[in-house]
Amino acid sequence: MSSGILLSLKTEHSTRDHLYWNFLNAIPFLIGSIAIARDSLKWVAVYIGIALVFFLVIELRFACTHCSYYIRSKGCVKCMILSGVPKIFKARHGPHSFFEKAVIVPGALFMFLFPVYWLIRDSLLLGAYIVAWTLFFLTARRYECIRCINFECPMNRVPAGVKKEFEKRNNLSDNIKSSKKAPQAEISSRCTSLRAEHEFKDFLYWNFVTMTILFSAGLAIGISSTGWLLAYIFIVFFHFGILEQYFFCTHCPYFVRGEKCLKCMMNWGWPRHFKPRSTPPSKPDLVITSLGFMILILFPFPWLLKVPFLMGTYLISILIFLLTIWRYECGRCIYFGCPFNRVPAEMRKDYSK
Repeated sequence: MSSGILLSLKTEHSTRDHLYWNFLNAIPFLIGSIAIARDSLKWVAVYIGIALVFFLVIELRFACTHCSYYIRSKGCVKCMILSGVPKIFKARHGPHSFFEKAVIVPGALFMFLFPVYWLIRDSLLLGAYIVAWTLFFLTARRYECIRCINFECPMNRVPAGVKKEFEKRNNLSDNIKSSKKAPQAEISSRCTSLRAEHEFKDFLYWNFVTMTILFSAGLAIGISSTGWLLAYIFIVFFHFGILEQYFFCTHCPYFVRGEKCLKCMMNWGWPRHFKPRSTPPSKPDLVITSLGFMILILFPFPWLLKVPFLMGTYLISILIFLLTIWRYECGRCIYFGCPFNRVPAEMRKDYSK
């Protein structure tokens, strides 16, 4: 049991980790830059300079030098954010000093709060900025902090017992070699320990991500027409509450969880009107579900085209949703009949047994 937990810790980051997290990290900076650029391009340059100084000097020197990923790296940093940055500072073992914390916290707050002066002039940009940072930290805390070997980080959520057992080995390189030899370790490194059931916090997170999509679309429609907004709301409820639930969800193993109401990460507490079906979804089921999704996604486009900012928010939100669910959920979902399921065939067989 303990070795399995240890293998689930992420001892190294891939290029995909770097691309995903820098994409997620760039969104709030882009929003802040747009708000500032409306007033002055010179202040945009100042904002970019502040961000570079924070990440490449303050964070790198006072925070990252204590990180296990920084210590293990040779020549250049290999982590999910600053991958490829030269190690210009000496690695430091042990906890952060009071002075280091006193430098990091004000530096981070100054970087986050700097564009607020311009953002408060546009409520849409301010809301998008807050949502973007919230989504970044929620996703990091939910999927990365729970298996990160940077135990000195205040956001680290690895259980104390796992930390102690991992530190006993005191040889990260051996652990990486053994993980490369074992197929199960490769699976664990991609967070593919199968999720047999969902919790209420799963529902809160994924509906928060979904609401960023629906809200931007609904806002664009509502600006032009209240009637069409009501039609859009009807389509949303009809698709998720009836169409998708009958043709797709009734085949899902999570559909039978709970008593009278659903308990899955998307439809927690929704009444179960239909009987569960143990067979995989048929082609007609998938076609009808796909058409429903296409109508739901394309319906608000005529109104979104009139508001470029909301169009960008809508498309980026969909992209974040798809990337995150593909990256962190599809690889450990027990709904093997779903066309997006990424659980390896051998794990499916073991689970079915």
